[in-house]
Amino acid sequence: MTEIAETALAVEDSPKRQQILDGARKMFMTKGFDAASMQDVARAAGVSKGTLYVYFDSKEAMFQALVMGECSRLQAVIRQMASGTGAVSDELHAIARQMLQTLLQTEVMRAMRMVIGTGEKFPELARTVYQAGPMRSARTLAEYLTKRVERGDLQIDNCEAASSEFIDLVLSGQQRRGLLMMPPLPDDALEEYITRRVGLFLKGYSA
Repeated sequence: MTEIAETALAVEDSPKRQQILDGARKMFMTKGFDAASMQDVARAAGVSKGTLYVYFDSKEAMFQALVMGECSRLQAVIRQMASGTGAVSDELHAIARQMLQTLLQTEVMRAMRMVIGTGEKFPELARTVYQAGPMRSARTLAEYLTKRVERGDLQIDNCEAASSEFIDLVLSGQQRRGLLMMPPLPDDALEEYITRRVGLFLKGYSA
């Protein structure tokens, strides 16, 4: 590894960077993306403005880092659950539940509203969030579906398209509820919802 790469990795893994991101999250959630300033973030993080710029050159870069971190954690959990060793219905049910539990969190809903609200002003930020979230999740799920097709558990011609269909089938209605400030479904109703959606998906693609 080159000296430049080692330096970049050290910055990426720095506790100070995480401290700044924690301050940024607090400011974005309380003041909103537009209203929060770099000075606000520096104050919330307990660092100087100069230190802030060592790690991030803009609010957009901080927001992107927050989104990438959350998306990476979700995709790592999906990969762990999607081992391919259990029943496909059980694993898809677990994946659907994890996606909903993660993406319907109050903090995540607030972040999504911020992205939607600032999308016209910051189109690159909106595109980055889409690529880091829905697109990467669809690719991760497509890898799992491909394994299941190879094992003969599913019959799917286009696993990338099918993964997007699964995500839309599971998320779209519940995300819409959350974005429009509707209360989440009770746990038992959510389990029924997941079972029904997974069943619909398997009805179309079971071997």
